[in-house]
Amino acid sequence: MRGFSKGIRFIILLLLFMGLIASPVNAAPYISSPYYCLMDGGSGQLILSSNGDETRPVASTVKMMTAILTIEYAGMDEEATVSSKAARTPEYSIGLKAEQRITVGELLKVALIRSSNDAAVVLAEHIAGDESLFAHLMSKKAFLIGASNTRFSNASGLPGGEQFSTCSDLAQIGRYAQSHPQIKELVATRQSDFKHPSYSQPLRISNTNPLLGSYQGADGIKTGTANAAGKCLVASATRDGRHLIAVVLKSSDRAGDCARLLNYGFKDSYYQQIINASTPFKELRVLNAKTPKVKIYPARDLYLWVGDNSPDIEKKVNMKYELQAPLSKGQEVGSLVVYADGKLVESIPLLCGDNITRQANLFQRIIKDFILP
Repeated sequence: MRGFSKGIRFIILLLLFMGLIASPVNAAPYISSPYYCLMDGGSGQLILSSNGDETRPVASTVKMMTAILTIEYAGMDEEATVSSKAARTPEYSIGLKAEQRITVGELLKVALIRSSNDAAVVLAEHIAGDESLFAHLMSKKAFLIGASNTRFSNASGLPGGEQFSTCSDLAQIGRYAQSHPQIKELVATRQSDFKHPSYSQPLRISNTNPLLGSYQGADGIKTGTANAAGKCLVASATRDGRHLIAVVLKSSDRAGDCARLLNYGFKDSYYQQIINASTPFKELRVLNAKTPKVKIYPARDLYLWVGDNSPDIEKKVNMKYELQAPLSKGQEVGSLVVYADGKLVESIPLLCGDNITRQANLFQRIIKDFILP
């Protein structure tokens, strides 16, 4: 029996080597984290997700939103003053001292690259005058860009208050953050010089993101580490013009998890046509019409990134199923709304395929048939 089993194993290995037995493709990657997602950076479409909408503490990944408000509300050459409160900010801090003055650009650099908590607090106080007010603005901004399950209580990500987000929200925030060229450049920077006001020579700072320099195309975005949140990473990579964002929370291998998610996106997802504008979507009845039915067409094609383990693609139709003549070709009569993993992808108008005229009433038919001749 032992020899027989060895023979079977040898035959299976031989067949696999010859390609006669197909090995599994597009299989979902192993991810140590129970909370993760993979997003297409171009469209914002989710490709993979697990507990993507479950709210969690997310540690220093909140600094992405701190950076967004900084870019949108302050100039990089403005000088900020370190308050005594900011100087007492817990680790990790860069060691800023009360009453020191430092430019917004340097603070943003050290907050994103080195994840300096005291720098984030100085930015918040400089922009809003108070960190709590700044956190309120952060929450409002998150809602405006589509991260509706996110709340902030501070600018650094340190524990305290009601502060949480989700994988899909963090992917959306990271995507929005990288739309700002200054943030995009900083989060892709492996090392830089920081002009610390306490030192005559700049300090060399290194990025906390382990994928930079070790993963092909890695270009951001932000790490986060805390007891409750665990090890978190919002990772970004671009290859051949395609941009992907991977998020893992409470991971035991955040770099490996994100690398496997990004690999799946680049290698095992494909662009598939979901809606064909040249194919009739439905044929509907038309009341009081010479032609009793009309074909309805989508206004445009729709392609989505999919794989064997992609989230469910759902289509919802909003329209009246009995139309009234007259109708014009190209007239909008409804919409087709497409969701991926419960997230809105696109709403596509539904259009009439032909001109439909109204049927003449009895009086009009009598005139036409008996009087006009």
